[in-house]
Order: sequence, then structure tokens, then C-alpha cells
Amino acid sequence: MIKIVRSSSTNAEVTDYYLDVIASLMEACGEKKYEDDVDLKQCKREDIIIAPTAVDFVKLYFKGYKNQIYWMQGIDAEESYMRNGSKLRSYVLDVITKFAMKKAMAIFYVSKEMKKFEEGKFDISTDRKCFIMPCFNVSRTETLQVNERKYEKNIFTYVGSLSEWQCFEETLDFYKKIEAIDPHTELKIFTFAEEEARRIVETKNIKNCTVASVAPEMMSEALADVKFGFVLRNDVPVNRVATPTKLSSYLSAGVIPVFSKYLKDFYNRTNDFEYVVPVSDFNPSEKLQKLLGEEIDTNKLISEYMELFNTYYNPQYYIKKYKEKMGELLEEKYGSK
Repeated sequence: MIKIVRSSSTNAEVTDYYLDVIASLMEACGEKKYEDDVDLKQCKREDIIIAPTAVDFVKLYFKGYKNQIYWMQGIDAEESYMRNGSKLRSYVLDVITKFAMKKAMAIFYVSKEMKKFEEGKFDISTDRKCFIMPCFNVSRTETLQVNERKYEKNIFTYVGSLSEWQCFEETLDFYKKIEAIDPHTELKIFTFAEEEARRIVETKNIKNCTVASVAPEMMSEALADVKFGFVLRNDVPVNRVATPTKLSSYLSAGVIPVFSKYLKDFYNRTNDFEYVVPVSDFNPSEKLQKLLGEEIDTNKLISEYMELFNTYYNPQYYIKKYKEKMGELLEEKYGSK
């Protein structure tokens, strides 16, 4: 049997989808899943537990649950140091992460860069038991539909928190340079930190800008008239290994992502696409400036984005791809079913 641990320390909107895909892979291999209302205490020690963080993994391991699948959402020690600046906390998280990597029966990384980074850091090979699947919470199985009028105006968006690593202020500076190129552009900011966002926008003297909060289930509607979406990041390890969920949200709404090439997994996957805009710094690239005034070929845009939803952002793609490998791990652990 499989039990998903849905940690309260993680963002449920983002994590639940990913955890459920892992569980679906296990079910495809013949395992059965406990319902969420089943308490962990009701599970048997030989059951398979899907742990969403290294801290959860270690706690459960020492409670006797040895058969765990560890989902590495991010590089915890580096993220913690960026938030808190504590070397001690970072060291402890490194110890915990290394333990989880060694003891896990299987590991899910969100990118090849993450696997490469953590294996190199700890001098551990996890090839035999690792799986790689990006973060996403939108899997568009139907054909992507976009209205051509969507691209008549140069409307940009920023979706997310104002956390330092999301580069909100740098994004505003970037957009201000776009306003200087085309004063008719607009910026729509969707964040739950509305008052703080408005204060920062005012200090930047951004002209055509609105700030609002939107429930996740209403985001597609909010993006209906948006042409470009920002995902700008600094060149640090935390970002180089990341696969931000908002990229799949943008693409599912036909929004052209303007993203830092330091998001290596997405950059490598889309480097031959016409309708994505990678940038190497916080300045509008030549490609972006061209797309500001160019008519968008919606058929080509849809074709490119659907290619991602047919593979890169498709749960069934990963279930089919990894079913045999996971089955071999299960057989090794339990014997043939």
C-alpha cells in the first residue's frame, strides 16, 4: 500500500498535484493507495510512504517507515541559507538531505540539474533509483485554445509572492525599460501581498499597472488577455535547479514566458522554440523587443506549447516512461507481485 504524506510546510496547491502523479505511477505498478483520510498510524511499517521533504523523510524513517520515496522539491540547504543566512541550519539540512538520498528506495528530482548538483555535492550516485519530473500543476490534455486578439496588446504579468528570490523589484525595473520602448504596454500583478506590491510599484513610478489577488482556480481567466509573463531569476544554484510551476500556468493560458535562462531545465527544453523569451540579464532582449511589434503566429505558438503538454508537462508521459524502472525497484524490494 502507498501513503502520501502531505506536509503542512509545503504549498498544497503546488505539491499535491506532483505527489498524486507519483502515487499514480505506483498504482500503475500494481500498488494500492490509502485515501488521504487514513491516518499514518494506520499504515503498516512495510507500506510505501511518499515524503515531500527531507525533514519529513527523516522523521518518518525513525518512526520505522523504511520504504520511502523522497521527492526533492528544492535544494533545501541553499534555500534556507538564502532565507535565514544561518550556516548551522544549512549544515543540518545538508546532513538530513544526504541521509534521505542514501536511504530512500526512490528519489524524484525536479530537474537533471538538481540531480547533478546534489549528487556532486554529496558524492552519491542515485542513477539506479532516481526519476526526473519537473514541477507543474497544469496538464492540458485538450487542445490549447487562444484568442488571436489576446496578442494585439502588449500586456505583461507578474504572478507570485514578493519573496526576494522571485526578483519582484528587478522585474519591475525590467518592465520599466519595456515601458520606455512602448509606452502603451500594461503590467498586471497578481499577488496576495497587494499593499506591499502597490507601495513598491509607486516607488518605481510604473505607469500602466494594476495589482490584484486571484485565487489559483481563477488564474486562467485572469490571464485571458495577457501576452507575456515574467519568471525572472538571479544566477544562483537554487534557480539553476528549479522548474517553476508558474511556467506551466502561463503556457496553459497561451502566455509567452519571459524567463531567465538560468532556469536551465526549461531553457534547455525550449531552446528551439520561437514563442518563449529567455533573457540573460534584467534587460529586454532583442527577441522580446521584436515580439512587441510582431504579429503572433498562434498556430505555431499552440503547436510549441502543446508539444510540452504532450511530454514535459504530461503525467501519463512520466507514468509510461518510468513504469518499468519503478516496477523493477518494487520487485527488488518485495519480490514479484
